[in-house]
Amino acid sequence: MKKRLTPIIYLLISATLASAQNKTYFVSPSGNDTADGLSVKTAWKSIDKVNNSTFQAGDRILFEGGQTFYGNMVIKSSGTPENPIIFSSYGEGRPIINIGEKEGTAITIQNADGLEIRGFEITSGYPPKVGVGRNGILIDENEPGKAFNHIVIKDNFIHDIWGQMGGTRIRNAAISGGVSRSWRQSSEKRTPATLDDVLIEGNRIERVDKVGITTSGIGKLRVRRNYMDNLGGDGIIVSGSFRALIEFNEIHRSCMRSGNLYLPGDTGWENGGDGWWPHTAACWIIGCEETIMQFNEVYDTGREVRNGDGFAYDFDFYCKRCIAQYNYSKENHGFLLLMFDIFQNVARYNISENDKTHLVQMQGSLKNDGNVLYNNVFYVDHGLLDLDFFRGDFLESAKDINDLGAHFYNNIFYATGQGRFRTAYSTGYAWDRTFDDTLKPNLPAGSLFLNNCYFGPWKNGIPDDPKAIVADPKFVNPGTGGKGLCTLGGYRLQADSPCINAGMYIPSAGNRDFFGYPIEDGHPDVGAFEYLGSGVFADMAMIAAQDADAHDASAVAWAKWCFPLEFGIEDAEVLKIKLHQPLEENVSGTVSWTNPANGKTVSVTVPKTGERSEFTLKLKSDPQTLLKSKVKVTVNRGRYTEEWEIPFAEKPARRK
Repeated sequence: MKKRLTPIIYLLISATLASAQNKTYFVSPSGNDTADGLSVKTAWKSIDKVNNSTFQAGDRILFEGGQTFYGNMVIKSSGTPENPIIFSSYGEGRPIINIGEKEGTAITIQNADGLEIRGFEITSGYPPKVGVGRNGILIDENEPGKAFNHIVIKDNFIHDIWGQMGGTRIRNAAISGGVSRSWRQSSEKRTPATLDDVLIEGNRIERVDKVGITTSGIGKLRVRRNYMDNLGGDGIIVSGSFRALIEFNEIHRSCMRSGNLYLPGDTGWENGGDGWWPHTAACWIIGCEETIMQFNEVYDTGREVRNGDGFAYDFDFYCKRCIAQYNYSKENHGFLLLMFDIFQNVARYNISENDKTHLVQMQGSLKNDGNVLYNNVFYVDHGLLDLDFFRGDFLESAKDINDLGAHFYNNIFYATGQGRFRTAYSTGYAWDRTFDDTLKPNLPAGSLFLNNCYFGPWKNGIPDDPKAIVADPKFVNPGTGGKGLCTLGGYRLQADSPCINAGMYIPSAGNRDFFGYPIEDGHPDVGAFEYLGSGVFADMAMIAAQDADAHDASAVAWAKWCFPLEFGIEDAEVLKIKLHQPLEENVSGTVSWTNPANGKTVSVTVPKTGERSEFTLKLKSDPQTLLKSKVKVTVNRGRYTEEWEIPFAEKPARRK
């Protein structure tokens, strides 16, 4: 009889292959805290026992899957990046950590590093009284002068963390959340990191007050492939980080309750109170440098009427040389906010579909030193395209062109119905903002807008753009975006589009468009899609180093995203493969495996659109060999081919 291999068996096999010095501890509600914990039969019973134990590098602490553990786990032992301490599970299902009616955090990492937390379900049960702080997972380092290194938070399900929504302005507003790092330093400027190498990946975060994921002062931070839904406040906040990477996250319905909460006896922020902070957004960075937001999806943000922001994305206070690229924004209050003293930031190759109140808002003095939006698509069917130069209480006297906002190049502005392009100053708060078209900036031609395409019955005319394309861009099928980056093919250009080869050349524009195709050298198209005609493609030697790194990684990430496979071991000789959604028409590929023992390769072609969704690859090997080998996936997209490899010991990430 063939023996079925499960991920748990993989974990146990991996443990036996590790150093003999490493120990695996088991925790079960049916266990005994007086036992040694070194086997399923001698498992520990409680979180308290784990809290009072010391662990060494390479140890594993495994909680029984499908069982509930009440309390607050505090991790104080450190491993190393090469040999981390791993907290995970055994058996079927996820172990559940339930805070109950208690304050605090389900899992706290306290002055420790070299750690990985994988595969838990975390919840707090019923909503608490106002003022109670709760977190799913909290990274809490408070040892002055000590540097921490390597933390992985991966594949956890965090939900119903009902905690404090209020707080004094920015710094304390993130008192409760799904995954958090304590805000112990200024968010206004990047500060030296006390924590390095953090991966927050593949987590599902739902029904959380206030923030889904918030971090501060982390070096080499990666926040990727997390799914979030129904958040009281912000989705992702990254503060004070250098070269962080935020990618392939999907955020639904953030900022759902942040604008309506008052603490007892407080009159609200706009009246001088401190009890609540009604300004929240889905995915934003503050005080960061050379940080990249890419391939993220944001839907239905800021539906509460008193939310001061409600944007999908945000460059905030003191951001420098950061990039937002290849992102998707749909039916949010706004696409992008640019806020106060930010320098040389770029938003490019993004698609905004039916965002509402403010497509782009420039608030306060931006000291316009290279803030640029180019090759984006803005589509609305509600008749208003709003670029808001917000004056309000922050910039009453600003008239200087350099204080007004960002430059707009090679973008497509597309409106149906009675379109109105508005670039006016405004006053008041977002929920009751007043626009005065007589305050429209008197800008020199070409100062802010150049080589953009405008399509719609513009009631107020278009901006002063000396090289404007006032014509139908000839999209394939605009306004048809759904859930997922791969649903946006309607924004490709037809062969007779006036936007082809009509854009201005931007040397540092990156080497790929929204859909992964290369940018033609010297003659880029207008919009987020580069039409593949004849021509010489760019040698992108001028791309900044951090951008080049991101592109190298994102090419593979894009292939994974639009080639949605899931792998599962049926038995020792069969790899079962499931295709989660039909492939695009121009996409094909193969899955192959090479036996490291003899070098022989077997492969199978991925079914075409409309064919079977499950198929198999037959293997002949032993479990130890499988653990050491990888599956290779080859993707053909027209004339371009991309490859990536996935270890058998890891569950491949896929869209939720």
